[in-house]
Amino acid sequence: MMEKTAKNIIELIYQAINNREIDQAMQWVDDDCIYEDVNFSKTFQGKKAVKSLFQESCDNVPDDFRFVVDEITTGDPLKVGVLWHVELDNIPIPNGRGVSFYRISETTGKLIFARDIVEPPLKPGKLSFIIIRLVTPLIRTILKQDSNPPETQLILSKVLWFLAGTYIYILLCSSPNFILPGEPVWAVQPETIKEVISESINFFFVLPILNMLGISVMKSPVIHPAIEAQFNFAEAWIFMFLPLLLADKRVRDFPKVALWSVAMFLTNVFLLPYMALRFKQPTLEKIEEPNKGLLERIFGWTGLMVGIIAIVWLLIGRSEFGDLSQRIDYFMMQLQSSRVVIAFAVDIFLFAIFQIILMGAVIPPKNSQRFLRFIPFFGLAFWLIL
Repeated sequence: MMEKTAKNIIELIYQAINNREIDQAMQWVDDDCIYEDVNFSKTFQGKKAVKSLFQESCDNVPDDFRFVVDEITTGDPLKVGVLWHVELDNIPIPNGRGVSFYRISETTGKLIFARDIVEPPLKPGKLSFIIIRLVTPLIRTILKQDSNPPETQLILSKVLWFLAGTYIYILLCSSPNFILPGEPVWAVQPETIKEVISESINFFFVLPILNMLGISVMKSPVIHPAIEAQFNFAEAWIFMFLPLLLADKRVRDFPKVALWSVAMFLTNVFLLPYMALRFKQPTLEKIEEPNKGLLERIFGWTGLMVGIIAIVWLLIGRSEFGDLSQRIDYFMMQLQSSRVVIAFAVDIFLFAIFQIILMGAVIPPKNSQRFLRFIPFFGLAFWLIL
């Protein structure tokens, strides 16, 4: 018969972890415990893995970081639900609430199963419903996929899924200065938000050029030309991807316009999963020449002009920021300290790879324009225009 109830055991574990007494906490964990923390993609199975989770959690937070139990159920001696929050120096941390479920082994009287659900740092609200509608066709396509593509394609698909997860975690979610410099989205600084907003206001250089022409609809935010050039060059490139995605017949019944619309703001957060999905589709037996028209030319010319302006802007835009060497030095410094700049640099590198893959899939092998896929950015622009 159990000497302690589930409530008693869980309270003892919380107390031990708050005191950083891992071994004390582990005496109440079963050898076959399964511990699920939704912050992690994997499940922690076995006492050793759970101890590693507890130890790593304690090692990576300040000493005055504490879990505080708000409510805990008492009706079942083997199961409890817990509402909790975290505090730092006895001050509740914003977005630091959570809910957990724990089950005690009837045989050993120790923790056998746990699941922790932590309050998300970002609260999309009604936007979450929009996101669900956007990704539902993607999920449905994956679940219904019954083709047998070659093993190499399946491997490439898995690699791209891994890259997508890595991209999202490292660039958007990893702790400050842990893997990359700068802040994750859940700890973004006001100056970073201001920079991103300013870049967005100067989208495609429309406002800066109007100001230069003496048209003052509103004043353009002053940003370093190297950062403006990088942002707009990347945006011009992903802008030109829409006709290319529409021409790609390998992925059907997918909301490509919606995907592209979101990718214009979050770039490879959505484009990487699309490419991973694409490699799980059957290869087309024959590549048919796409019918290019006015849409392709509009996107090609727009992207080409913005790309050229971005290069010129880097060289001579906003003369108060010095000569080319000073601009390059500033950009290299930002590349070592700004997560936003690093993210756009990674995006540009991946765009070059995806351009080769997608253009190779829509331009027939004997077409004289097929070599354009190997010319980053400008190859795509010229193919759309010609």
